[in-house]
Amino acid sequence: MIELYLSQNNNSKNEAYGKYYPRVSYKQTMNIHDMAVHMAEHNTPFSGGTIEGILRDFVKCVREQTLNGNTVKVDNLAIFKVSVMGNGCKELYDPATDKTISASIGTLAKTDKTGPAVQSLKLLAQATGEYTREELNKDGKLGWTDKAAAEIAAAKNAALGSGTPSGGSQGGTSTGSDTGNNGNSGTEGGGNSSGNSGNSDQTTSSFALTISKTGTGSASVTKNGNAVTSGTSLNEDDEVEISITPAEGQVPTATVNGSEIELTEDGGVYSGSFAMPGQASTLIINTGEGEDDDYDPNA
Repeated sequence: MIELYLSQNNNSKNEAYGKYYPRVSYKQTMNIHDMAVHMAEHNTPFSGGTIEGILRDFVKCVREQTLNGNTVKVDNLAIFKVSVMGNGCKELYDPATDKTISASIGTLAKTDKTGPAVQSLKLLAQATGEYTREELNKDGKLGWTDKAAAEIAAAKNAALGSGTPSGGSQGGTSTGSDTGNNGNSGTEGGGNSSGNSGNSDQTTSSFALTISKTGTGSASVTKNGNAVTSGTSLNEDDEVEISITPAEGQVPTATVNGSEIELTEDGGVYSGSFAMPGQASTLIINTGEGEDDDYDPNA
């Protein structure tokens, strides 16, 4: 079963301000080794080590084939392919510099009319077969985390005038399935962890970064050039950099615990940075892909 928790949009400049959106509470990350062990337990004649070796070879081959310009279809899972993020050159040839647009990766200065056509490569995965949206909707089983169920019950009791139900404050009985999601308190409570209301002596351990972009696009979060993913532990004053490429004509925003980050635009790419605070050790990242008309711009 997929467990859900709730996140409220606290961006007063956004049309979705005040609305609640469901988020998946991921229980754990399973790597190739974990999957091999799991598969070996399914009455297969192959050992976990054999399966792991095959999976690792498969990953290498997928990378090789996609970088050769092929698409790789894993039946009933996804179609993998490499795509490009373009620079948007103004000219195919600039006589002032005697440069043509080139099939290469690089950056363009604001004064450049032509040059490298590609800003970067990226891997895309498109659901196929039993993993299409329609199939997932049919087979997926959903439920609330303990914290979300408590929040809903508290809202109902408050509306009916019974106050907080017995058992303590919201989130006071959250289970391990909520691990890693306390950072969403940044979008729900301006940096005060709502899940810690039962432990007054527990300090904030996470910090929420929310990136909003209308329409399709991409966003990356890095520290010293290395990718930072949601749940990464960082040190005090670590400088975190953000790079957002939104859909054409759109302007993205980024906030940290509700405080907007100043973004500068260069060639269609918006960038900014912020320093991790002393009371936080984990960075929780929420991004919105925006492929649906009703997507949550606070994701």
